Amino acid sequence: MKSVYLLILLVALVFDYTSANAIPLEKRNTKPPCCPISNCVFKAGDNPLQVPGFAGNTFNGSLTFMQSPVDTLQIVGWLNVLNAPSGPAGNNFDIHVGNCRTATNRTPGDPHAVIDLDSQGFDTPILTSKKLPISAIANQCCFVVNETKTTPPTPEQLLGVVPVTTVLSCI
Repeated sequence: MKSVYLLILLVALVFDYTSANAIPLEKRNTKPPCCPISNCVFKAGDNPLQVPGFAGNTFNGSLTFMQSPVDTLQIVGWLNVLNAPSGPAGNNFDIHVGNCRTATNRTPGDPHAVIDLDSQGFDTPILTSKKLPISAIANQCCFVVNETKTTPPTPEQLLGVVPVTTVLSCI
């Protein structure tokens, strides 16, 4: 056993791992990373885009978008759409981030949504991520649309629309 201790001592003396012998480290940027944040806040009765024929948002809720350091948007929120069915919204509803000018189309928020959240539901918190930088949703709007199919086909019913608002910018 004594020989094991002597061997460890010998190794420690031969391989001197003091900080004086360490490879110098590059100076790190001490500025903490900035994670830009944007959100969409729906307030019942509001019509922030002044969409003609739209009486205003029919529910309260919010979606928050935070960009991680690797250009992934972390998306969290809650949409309190009353009388909405359980399960994914995509069965009868659209939850999209898209071009604000589509608010008056027959299919608001479509056809080229930047973010499609139809796999999320109204009965649970929204918690997902998308591989996008936050700049992809700048000057866009959040839409919630009832797209229940009818015969004869009618335009989809806009339940809520609000512009994406910058909360924290990292310029």
